[in-house]
Amino acid sequence: MRPLPDPAATLPEILGHLVLLLRGAPDRNDWIKKSLDFAMARLAQGPALLEGGIENNWGLGGDPLKERLQVRQIDEVRVAAGASRNELLRFLRALADDFEPIPSTDRVRVRCVAAPAPEPVSSAAPAPPLALPERTRSDGKLAELIESVLREIDDAIRQQQWHTVLHDAQAVLRMLPGLGEAARRMHVIALRRLMSRPVIEALIDQAYRVPEEQRRTAEVLRSGGIQAAELVLDILKKSETVGPRAFLMESLGGMPDAFQVIAPLARSKSPAEARLGAELLGRLGIPESIPLLAALVRHPEERVRLAAIDGLGRYREKSAVEPLRLALGHQSATIRARAGRALAARGSGAIAMPLLAAIEVEREPATWEELVGALAAIDAPEAAAALSRMALARRGLFGLGGGQVRRQLAVVRALTSANTSAAKQALARIAAEGEGEVAQAAAAVLGAGSGSAG
Repeated sequence: MRPLPDPAATLPEILGHLVLLLRGAPDRNDWIKKSLDFAMARLAQGPALLEGGIENNWGLGGDPLKERLQVRQIDEVRVAAGASRNELLRFLRALADDFEPIPSTDRVRVRCVAAPAPEPVSSAAPAPPLALPERTRSDGKLAELIESVLREIDDAIRQQQWHTVLHDAQAVLRMLPGLGEAARRMHVIALRRLMSRPVIEALIDQAYRVPEEQRRTAEVLRSGGIQAAELVLDILKKSETVGPRAFLMESLGGMPDAFQVIAPLARSKSPAEARLGAELLGRLGIPESIPLLAALVRHPEERVRLAAIDGLGRYREKSAVEPLRLALGHQSATIRARAGRALAARGSGAIAMPLLAAIEVEREPATWEELVGALAAIDAPEAAAALSRMALARRGLFGLGGGQVRRQLAVVRALTSANTSAAKQALARIAAEGEGEVAQAAAAVLGAGSGSAG
């Protein structure tokens, strides 16, 4: 976390940085004071309008101020030029908290989403009842149906009927795309107001107890924005048990907007957190994750390196290739083998030469076979040609020495297991041009295939 914002940043950017400080480093009063100085200097230039900007999806765009405004269901905040430091800081502290009532004063006036603008208050107000958006004639029967389901969700929450809450929330999500943009936006807001932290916790607890509801729960969690992402991440950080947390990994990994809460894990000094960060970054599927994963390939803890390699293997961007290629030369045989499989998963013929180069210098027998298997899995002419040359090579090539026949037979086995079009072409060439038991092994595979086909 950067201690101070850029002094030249806009007021919303400075306030967003302050919110992050208040959430992540609330005891650093020196950072908070200096950042507040920057904000007051900007405010002295004129009043400000801060908008939540909730759109028709859950995207938050990496803006920490808007994220918190949306999580706390605030549509806009009007900050007058005469607002005091204490007023602004009090508002920001409440905004940074998940439960602290949001104050509204004459000079820092807050208007909540889908609810009337609150009067200036000096103490906590009771939670408002469910507020539904005003419906226009063009919204039709679908909006009326969604509103009835939202009321059911509200009633079910009060009665702690979490099965009903889950199924109704999923139903709303499935119906929302049928609305026009304006109506969809407001109904999204209404649903998000219902998905408070205690409700999300109850749904997760239910999913632990009822595994068949985990997929449905993951879908609803992915719609929960940063509030849900932070809660899921807190749970994942507390347990490394794979089984129960699998659906949480699925839900958080399917929330690209959660990048900003996941990325700090990749820089953590804790190997467990760094590994979790690598696993989640690999699932996010956004290019911003690649540099962080590339750095984790050099992590001192092997389990972190393996998670980073697996994560890079999920990406098809060219920038993911180089760190994997470099990992082929790592001192750990396990890392070399995993990098080979990750590269092969791209399915590109361009990967054949780097893999072949790694195979030629590999001296660990098990790793050598894994790299050969990775190369065979690529269904491309380049891979078939490289493996054919290996199986047809005369003694002394590829540094095989006396184990050449054994390794050539390993190539045939790898091609057999791959069972791709390119692998079958390579086997046909080996059967036609090879010698001795290597050619016989390839011919036997092709003959067995023909027999089963007939």
